[in-house]
Parts: sequence; structure tokens; C-alpha cells
Amino acid sequence: MSSDTVCRTVHQYNSELIADEDMEKLQEIAWDYSKVKNYVYERFGGVGGLSKIYPGYSVQNEMTACGLREQMEMPSVYFYLAIYDALGEIKGQWTKTKATVLKQIGDNESLTEDEKHYLRYLLKVNNAFDAVLNHRRVILRQDLQKQYENLVGCIDVGKADNYLCRQVRRIHVRPHTDNEDGFSLSGHAYRYGDHGIYITVKEKRKRIFLPLTDNNQYTRQIYLKLYPEKGNVEIKVPVDVKVRKHKDYTRKVGLAAGMYVMFTTDEGHVYGEKLGLESEGCAHYPL
Repeated sequence: MSSDTVCRTVHQYNSELIADEDMEKLQEIAWDYSKVKNYVYERFGGVGGLSKIYPGYSVQNEMTACGLREQMEMPSVYFYLAIYDALGEIKGQWTKTKATVLKQIGDNESLTEDEKHYLRYLLKVNNAFDAVLNHRRVILRQDLQKQYENLVGCIDVGKADNYLCRQVRRIHVRPHTDNEDGFSLSGHAYRYGDHGIYITVKEKRKRIFLPLTDNNQYTRQIYLKLYPEKGNVEIKVPVDVKVRKHKDYTRKVGLAAGMYVMFTTDEGHVYGEKLGLESEGCAHYPL
């Protein structure tokens, strides 16, 4: 995305109530989507999955081979998006865990500066972090290995490693979702036309038609939110819009980045309040 554009979410709505039969087909996809995500969370969201989530091809391959998609008779366009969404959220959870551990390392007065330096190194280098948590020998590329060996030469490695393992066990949790009222769609899963949108369902070579209140059409990943009790849907579309620049806007603003919100300004205004929560309509691309 260009520095002259920002991403914002636009919304589309159905112009007529969705038939109960069609809503049930959409709900079935949402239920399966949630099941796949929870399966990925449980299987790869813990310490043992660290070596597989970066960059993520191992997870994709194992999920393909496990036969879950065939068992659920789930279209591949939804199955793999659910995997990518879950992977993104697992990585986000590890980012929070590392940030919390990092703060505790800094606040722990019983650790020496050399021990703190070593522990910060582990948090920064994923392969070393994974090896220590899974009680394997740390083997890195040559330049990183040299740094690691220099660090371990002046500390009690066993003490430091055990400290890290204890903190991670106490802090880290596998993600879980109870959200069964929506799912993401790639461009292969929908088609605009006839003043509405055609959505791929589990029935082979079948799509259901949702009439929309506007004729706008998009070609990117979207999110479909279901409101079955009202017979309605909401489509969330991330789009790039041009930044408006005002030459007379010269006042400086302080921004503090956070883990659970995107930014907080110096005047207390908060943006991106759902950053640390399970995302809806947030694009996760193949890893």
C-alpha cells in the first residue's frame, strides 16, 4: 500500500431479507470456519507449534494431509482462509506473550544485565526461542550462532532458560473462538452481478444470491457477517483510499502504539480498539 493511501473498511448490506434456507447454508460455512480455526489453534497454538507457524507452510501442508476438509466437505476457498486467519491470530498471541515476558525481564531485579541481554536475544530470534522452549539444542545460522555463543559464555544458561520457560507457561494461552456468525471470502468465493453478490456454498457448483443496496463491486478479500435472527448480512470490505492532505494542518500529535489498541493520542483519543481481539474482516494472506 502506498504511503499516499490508507486502508478503511466499507460496508455493504442486503436489500431484501435473506431466505431461511440460504441463511442456513451461510451459517453452515460459518460453523465450519470456526471449527477449522479452533482445530488450528489447538494443534499449532502452543509451544510445540512454534517451529511450524513461521512462515506457515508446514501448517498448511499438515492441514491438507489430515483430511479434515474432506471430512467436513468444506470448499477449499474457505478452508484455507480459516487456516490463514487462525495462523495470524496465533502469531498475534505470541507477540503479546513476548511483549509481556519482555516487560517482566526488564522489571526483574534478580536477573543480571547479562541474563537480561540473553533473554531479550531469545525473544528476538524465533529459532532460538523455539529451541529453548522445546528443550532442543540451539542451532542458528553462522552469524546468529556466534552471537548466541558469546551470550551464553557469561551466564548460567540453565537458570535463564528455565526462567523463560516458566514465564511463557504462565502467560501464553492458545487462542480460541466462539464466533460462528461470519467468515472471510477470497475473490474465488464470490462474484458480483445483478445488483447483488453470488456466494459459493458447500453444495458443489452452487452459489446463493444476495441482493445488495448498492452496485459497488470489489475484487479483494471480504468478510461476511451474518445476522440470522434478522435475516440480514453485512459485508465488510477493506479498501485503499487516498490520504487527504491539508497544508494548514501543522500541529504535532503524539501517538502511543499499543498491543490491545492500535494508537492512543496525546489527547486520549483511542483508535483501533479491537486490535487485540479476534478480527473480523481483517485480511490474512497466504504465508
